[in-house]
Amino acid sequence: MHTSLDSLERRVLGSLLEKSMAQPDYYPMTEKAIVAACNQKQNRDPVMDLDEGAVWETLESLREKGLVTMLLPGAGARTKRYKHEVEQHYGWQKRERAVMTELLLRGPQTPGELRSRCSRFVPFDDIAAVTIVLECLANAETPMVRALPREPGRSAIRHAHLLYTDDDDELPTITTEEAPVRAVSAPASPQVAPKSEAIEQLQNEVADLRSRVEALESQFNQLMS
Repeated sequence: MHTSLDSLERRVLGSLLEKSMAQPDYYPMTEKAIVAACNQKQNRDPVMDLDEGAVWETLESLREKGLVTMLLPGAGARTKRYKHEVEQHYGWQKRERAVMTELLLRGPQTPGELRSRCSRFVPFDDIAAVTIVLECLANAETPMVRALPREPGRSAIRHAHLLYTDDDDELPTITTEEAPVRAVSAPASPQVAPKSEAIEQLQNEVADLRSRVEALESQFNQLMS
């Protein structure tokens, strides 16, 4: 099982995961659609500017690792499409895929941030539900996430995926005093999301709509070519 991915592999795999859940009508994806998804300005940290050549090479690398499958064009079609294989490779269920998608596309995040951002894929009733998924990923036979040390001035602990390479510039600093992932009991009454989370959720929805338009434009251009 491959557990180290470079920054381009993480972006391409994260984009395939995202679109498979957020826009299943446009999945599996063409190379051009994957390029557009990788280069989105929203829901990405860092923002990238990849060309088709870089994305193609990355798809080939992911195929060699068994994480991506290429589908040949069907009758009347001209373009190859790609799909991820994380369920077969890592065994991630939908909620685990949602959490890992956000960690791959944005880097370390708190359970509250993950709850808000994952809502476009699958609803989480509360932060406790997110923490349970993080705990499952952290305690898997091959751990996939890890809690980071609490940052000065922050009450919430961020969590990072463990698919970084050893020499990765984005590798978060992890010390021996890291906080363990523990499930927390659900609140007695519903919590109202802070205004910043509500705004971010709206931004996520706008980004998804923009991505749908990009996918439709790509399909239109293919039909006209």
